[in-house]
Amino acid sequence: MSYPRLQHRELSILVGVLVGVLLDIFAVTTDAMSNFSSIDLVIFITIPAISGALAGFADPDHAIGNGVIVGVIAGIVYVAISAAKLPENVGGDTILFLVLAIPIWGFLGGTGSRFAHRTVASAQEETIRTTLRTCANCKTVNPADALFCKNCGTKLPRNGRPMTGQ
Repeated sequence: MSYPRLQHRELSILVGVLVGVLLDIFAVTTDAMSNFSSIDLVIFITIPAISGALAGFADPDHAIGNGVIVGVIAGIVYVAISAAKLPENVGGDTILFLVLAIPIWGFLGGTGSRFAHRTVASAQEETIRTTLRTCANCKTVNPADALFCKNCGTKLPRNGRPMTGQ
């Protein structure tokens, strides 16, 4: 019996969910939702953003979708942990807060993964830009290992920046 390998997308979702769940477990320390402070708000925003960013860094091609999935799953875990700590008779505002936490966490997870996608994309663009050498004389783009321009024969700089004064 053979098992299919985990692909990047499934692995990135799994890593994001595991990080989100672990952060949920460590972050939900208060016994009641009525003690929601500013530190809890920072934690509330940070957990899905971090777990979504991890999913985005792990698989940049599906970053936003993975981040939303991770945010929603981490939000469901957050709601389940928080609901388990609530007393039997709670107000409607607490229930509404917990219900709205799930789509909010999905949005925050997608936002975190979008940030990761932008970071990875800009790093890739920078790498491409620095590996290609542009001739200062004729503006021809040359390979990274070229010492002289393939069009006009002008000596190219070593660091990839165009030479001036020749």
